[in-house]
This record gives sequence, structure tokens and C-alpha cells, in this order.
Amino acid sequence: MANLRRSAIPLYTQIAASLRHEIETGTWPVGAKLPAINLLADRFGVAAQTMRQALSLLEAEGLVLRRQGFGTIVQNHPRDLQWLRLPTDWTSLVGMLDKLDVRVMLVEASDRMPKLHENDGRALSAYKYVKRVHYSNDEPFCVIEFYLSAEIYLRSPKQFRMQTVIPVLASMKDIDIDRVKQTIDIDAADTETAKHLDIPLANPIARVRRSITDSEGSVLYVADALYRSDVIHLDMDLSPPKEGVEKKLKRKKPKRGTGGN
Repeated sequence: MANLRRSAIPLYTQIAASLRHEIETGTWPVGAKLPAINLLADRFGVAAQTMRQALSLLEAEGLVLRRQGFGTIVQNHPRDLQWLRLPTDWTSLVGMLDKLDVRVMLVEASDRMPKLHENDGRALSAYKYVKRVHYSNDEPFCVIEFYLSAEIYLRSPKQFRMQTVIPVLASMKDIDIDRVKQTIDIDAADTETAKHLDIPLANPIARVRRSITDSEGSVLYVADALYRSDVIHLDMDLSPPKEGVEKKLKRKKPKRGTGGN
């Protein structure tokens, strides 16, 4: 357990991640009873209190159920709780965001310029900056801060304050949307993020950056969204296009009467 102690991430968070992985891979299937706390504590080389903190974290996620005098039972598979599928195309992005609940406004429409990445595009002269928390079933799952073209924001400020931005943009037929980019990184929750998402400090989170540019390369919208890692999953179909496969097969197949056999 020396590697665990050298990490800046709290021990109980690391242990919870290890047990979560074991549940996900079938070491502890749904319905299985985990070893007693003292046995788990010996296994990970930590105090019983640290082990209880790790199990409490898994219980808060809905993965296990703890009962005094009975033990800890695996209640759900992690995949069953990952209800938010990260979108991989424009249509699913608009559809997913349109269902979210904007609940807590942290910063409301201040004038601020974004720090753009090298490949984001060219900055406009003015933006509106907003930071808020998104909820689902009364549970916080995402902290997002975004910069939107001030000119676009002022066309419908109430909508942009009360609704998710991208579906509103998609409904504006005269907005020149040319390129939409999304990048995903794994990070750890800082103090502020942990507080807003109701998760432990340094808990894993998914950092999703989205940007929208027009046909001239100007950035209309850029956002950083921090998602709880226990509610999201990414599913992508990487199969080759059927048309391309068929063309390759036709090129390889010899024609009759040409001596190909």
C-alpha cells in the first residue's frame, strides 16, 4: 500500500476506486457480501476508520448497501448507475443537453474573455461568462462554466440563463455553426468542485471541453464541464463504413473468365 500513501489523493478515495473496479469486473458480483471491515483494512493496510470511509463513499454512490450486524452487500453494478451517455455527434449532443436541469447559478452573465486553446479558433470582441450547476433528480452531476458571444447572448438572455446553451443555439436558424469540437480528460475534483457536486475531494471527474466556431473560424461558444465520474459513460461505434468494406471486397474479388482462379 506504499503507492497509495505516496499519492495526493485521499486513501479512502483510492480504496473506493479499487473496490469499484473489482465490482465492475465481477470480482464482487451484485448480491455478493464483501469481507468484514477489519479484513479489508488489513488487505489495504489502512485503519478501520479509513476503510469505513471508503465503503461509505461506495454506499453514497449506490453500489453497496451496509447494514449493522449483517455486513456490506453489493447492490448495483457501476454501469447500471452511469445514466449519462456522453454524446459523440451534434444531434445526440443537442438531445442530451436539452433534458438537463439548470438549478444553481454561481456566476450570472458577467463580461469576461475566455482563455482559448491554440486550436479553438479566433476570439470575438466580447463574451458573456456564466458558471452554474446542472442537476438530475435533485442530484448535482455537472459544474459548467461557459463563454458565449455577447451579441448572441443579448438576443435571448433569459433563455441562455435558464436553459442549456447548445439546444438554444441549435434552435436559432440564422446562427452560423460550422465546427463543433469536444475533448474529454480525466481529472480530480478540487475543493470547490467537490462541494458543488457533493463528492469527496480529489474524487475522479470527467472534464469535457466543448467549442463552437462559425465558418470564419470565430469562437461563438466555449465551455468546460466537470461531470461526476460515477454517472457518465462513453460509448462509440468504431466499425468501418459498410460501403467502404464492400468496395474493398469487390476490388479483391477476381472477375469470371479472366484467369483469376
